[in-house]
Amino acid sequence: MEEQFLDIIKGKGTAEEREKFFRAIDENLERKKDFMAYERLWVLNNMKHKHSSLRHKRQQFQKLWGQVKPGIQIQAWQMVSGIAAVALITLLMAGAIFNYYQRLVPEKIVFSSPKGNISHVLLEDGSRIWLNSDSRAVVKKYGGDKVSIDLNGEGYFEVIHNPDREFIVHLGDYTIHDLGTTFNAEYDDVRERVSVALFDGAIDFRKGDHIMNSDLQAGQMICFDMKNQELSVTEADMEFITAWKEGKFVFVNRTMQDITKELEEWYDVHFIFENESIKSDMFSGVIKRKTSLEHLLRVLRLSAEVDYQIEENDDGSFTVIFQ
Repeated sequence: MEEQFLDIIKGKGTAEEREKFFRAIDENLERKKDFMAYERLWVLNNMKHKHSSLRHKRQQFQKLWGQVKPGIQIQAWQMVSGIAAVALITLLMAGAIFNYYQRLVPEKIVFSSPKGNISHVLLEDGSRIWLNSDSRAVVKKYGGDKVSIDLNGEGYFEVIHNPDREFIVHLGDYTIHDLGTTFNAEYDDVRERVSVALFDGAIDFRKGDHIMNSDLQAGQMICFDMKNQELSVTEADMEFITAWKEGKFVFVNRTMQDITKELEEWYDVHFIFENESIKSDMFSGVIKRKTSLEHLLRVLRLSAEVDYQIEENDDGSFTVIFQ
């Protein structure tokens, strides 16, 4: 066991072997404690005998390890050895290998916003994420070097930029690389559409290593059609795009088909068009998301001149039929 510990401390083995080692000890608390004690003792011994040969260091270490078992407080040995002054440095150095492990195997937290809700997430570094209804974000933290977020749905990001840390948002096969940014991102795998609106700072929009856009200006947005592989850059209306974050539906010359898609995500209902021509009818308006579905449908009936009926399904859900 000690030989394996020493190989890991000295950086031997492939990345795969090292990752396998750290995964194994992470599942075995006693072995993890043994390794951390072994690592601390190795660092302390090397500091005490820093001017000695490698052979002498190894001999002294083996002697000490035979005396100081993993269950014993190593801090006491520090005092006896007369090197208490380096205790703080030792504590900082002792976690170096586990920081390496964290970069390989990230901490993962899943955030989701159910239908009819908007969720707010505050990350450790002060960055903030708002998730729209029926959206999900998987946040992976690789030590202090990288934050990676897999977004499905729509999210608004206020990112605290750190030049020593990568902050990447994954939208399917596409990524947003933050450069100190406030932006809104939407990934719709059903409609095969990605959109990113930039409000402050700068971003790179990429697929793999290929940078698709790196000169987006604040107040502009990228719209990418995944099916046809078409990318366009247009002006971005922040008030309109982030209306969902403020608890509003904002419809500006939207078709009834587009409007019902958004209402389905919020109210968890299903819409059917008996009259297909209604799908292309246009509607504009601002409605609070707290508005009941019944009241909203009455507004649509009066403004867009459409009639409807509501049916309850066997599972307790509802279907709205436009006639």
